[in-house]
Amino acid sequence: MSRIDDLLAESNDRWSLAMGNAQGAEDLGLGPAVKTYYTRYVPGGVLVLLVSGIWVGNLVFGAAPSGWASLSFGFVFAMGGAAIGGLIYNSKKVAPAARLNTVNVLYPLAADERKSINRQIAGKAPVDEQHLPVARAGAVQQRKSLAMQLVVLPAYLFLFASQFSSWVERGHPFIWIMAVLAAAATVVIVFIGRDFRRTTRFLTGPGR
Repeated sequence: MSRIDDLLAESNDRWSLAMGNAQGAEDLGLGPAVKTYYTRYVPGGVLVLLVSGIWVGNLVFGAAPSGWASLSFGFVFAMGGAAIGGLIYNSKKVAPAARLNTVNVLYPLAADERKSINRQIAGKAPVDEQHLPVARAGAVQQRKSLAMQLVVLPAYLFLFASQFSSWVERGHPFIWIMAVLAAAATVVIVFIGRDFRRTTRFLTGPGR
């Protein structure tokens, strides 16, 4: 019986620490920050950078604006802008849009307890009302991480697109590799977006 009591005491201690980590955790606008990035900055910024890069590439390579070399140069511009702009946007808009007291809210919990919390956030398990503050804080933590990835990952798409254009220009026999990588990066962004929406549903559910 003492062994069971010890296990219960250890579990209670872990949850107490996690509850302490969860204090004050709050989403202050991650959703609007990501939406603004994808509806305003990505379309406008990519268009300007891509056109500018193609124009510069045309001057450098002396090719027609529709040439693969110029297009590759345009994608390089877009990649640089997306990478630098994404990091700046993350620092200025995404990071301040979430309040957390610790880097890892769920760190004190055992692996199965963390898994249970993550399943609740994903909507794959019933919500444990007793530990709801921990689950909410865990969702905010996940949401912040996912938002950061969403504003940085588009740069990889332009990197692969640039390499693809360059390989087409040179007649590289393995251009399909870049096409596959670009498709894979797109799928990753889509899945991250899905997980981000799941955290939205969790945090906006009844009684949350």
